[in-house]
Amino acid sequence: MKPAISTMQTVALVQSTITPTIVLAVPSVMVSIAHHDAWISGIIAAVVGLVMALGIAMIGKANNGQLFVAWMESLFGKPIGLTIGLMLGIYYFNSFCVILRSFANFVSDIVLDATPLFMLTSIMVLVAAFTVMQGIEAVARSASMVLFLIMVVIPVSVFILYTDIDFKRLIPVFDTSPVRMAIASFPPIGWLSEVSILLLLTPYMKKPGSVLRAGLIGSLLSSSQLVLVILLGLTIFGQQLVPLMSYAFVNVMAIVEVGEFLERIEVFTVSVWFLTMYIKLSVFLFASVHCLFHSLRLHSERHTVIGLSLLAIATASGEWPRNMNSGLMATLVNMPVLLIMNIALPVLIAIGLLFTRGRRKQGGTQRS
Repeated sequence: MKPAISTMQTVALVQSTITPTIVLAVPSVMVSIAHHDAWISGIIAAVVGLVMALGIAMIGKANNGQLFVAWMESLFGKPIGLTIGLMLGIYYFNSFCVILRSFANFVSDIVLDATPLFMLTSIMVLVAAFTVMQGIEAVARSASMVLFLIMVVIPVSVFILYTDIDFKRLIPVFDTSPVRMAIASFPPIGWLSEVSILLLLTPYMKKPGSVLRAGLIGSLLSSSQLVLVILLGLTIFGQQLVPLMSYAFVNVMAIVEVGEFLERIEVFTVSVWFLTMYIKLSVFLFASVHCLFHSLRLHSERHTVIGLSLLAIATASGEWPRNMNSGLMATLVNMPVLLIMNIALPVLIAIGLLFTRGRRKQGGTQRS
């Protein structure tokens, strides 16, 4: 294994792993709970997200350059390491299928309503599988280019939208009870916990010591975009309309226009979001292939990608709830899974690192 990902590329991968889903359905759910104070819940979630990124980065720093499954086996033994690898592989595959179907539903509802979902999911999986077959470095390069586009498109969109913004819709501040604001912060915290992807990416970094910086910046970029979408939705549409929107992010961008001669330019912003979703699909497919391939000691990574891709198409093409129902499902029903796999499991790994610290030091002393 040759380290191939720069710190900036790692930031882009973390941002692309979290942002596409957190800005799609979560703002409407948060506003329905915390009303016009939902942006405060977003800030609370951002702080928690930074703490999670800090914890994940500290765990990642303990890795001496081994791939994740091999590292787990060297720390806790083959049975436990194999179990952790299989659990994460199944988790990332299931998440890949949920993200794939949510993305397909979005494209079908907004653009290609007459296209069969089977065709949409097949094309999306084909793109993700092709990208994964090129290696994690190709995914990282794509993510960094998309991040550059985001840094250009977002300021321009906000500048154009400024005349439609009415900050009076945020008053009175802190009018919602602290309990409701805390509850509203749970959905984004779940998605921000996906920063745990750093555990798999750290061995591929050229500078593993910068994993802390990459995690914090990536998490902050994602939570900042969430807060921005909530603020734009509230100040433009108000707290009554945002909860009724299946895709608040798209509705906000849909009113962007320049004078009376240039309209529907939200296609540029939505197109960039499309790219981030493809990056997220590629990252989750890579993570699933990575964990299952090394845990099961498979012989062909390419065949693993093909097999999981075909299974994902069959899974995502079945009968699923759509529109707002799918957003609620992805946000609330998946919450226990997100918290268990992205928070509870890393906590257990951290505890295991503490218990095996003496043995690792003793082993290092003997080798020296």
